[in-house]
Amino acid sequence: MDGKENQIEEFESILISTIRTIMSEITQHQDLGITGSQFHLLNKIEKEKVTNVKHLAKILNVKPSAITVMLERLVQHGFVSRVQDEKDRRFVAVTLTEEGVQVLQKARENSREILKKYAALLDEHELKILNSILQKFTDYQSK
Repeated sequence: MDGKENQIEEFESILISTIRTIMSEITQHQDLGITGSQFHLLNKIEKEKVTNVKHLAKILNVKPSAITVMLERLVQHGFVSRVQDEKDRRFVAVTLTEEGVQVLQKARENSREILKKYAALLDEHELKILNSILQKFTDYQSK
C-alpha cells in the first residue's frame, strides 16, 4: 500500500470510530426518558409540526409499525399526542405536546454541550478547518 492508501485507511478508521462515539453521546438522553431513536423522531415531528405515521415512516425510511411502537412510548411519556381527524378518520395527526417540546429542547441543549466539549479540543483555526472539510463532504453529497 502506498502512503495515500494508508492515509485513506486511517481516515476510514478514525472517521467511523469518531462518528459512532459522538453520535452515541449526542443522541442518548436516558436522563430525560428518551432513547436516541426517540430523540430523532421527536426532531422530525417538530420539523413537520403536524404529521402522521405514514409520513414519518416514509421520511425515516422505516415501516409504519416501527413508528407506531415508538410513538406509543412517546405518548405514554406525554411527549407526543395523536388526534384522529374528524373529517377523515383514517388520518391520525401526530404532534409534540408542550412537555415534548420541553424535553426536545433540553435534549438539544445536552447535545450542544457535548459538541462544545469536543470543539474545546480544537483552537479556533482548527475548528474553522474542520468545518470547511465537513462542508466539502456535505457539498459533495448534495451533487
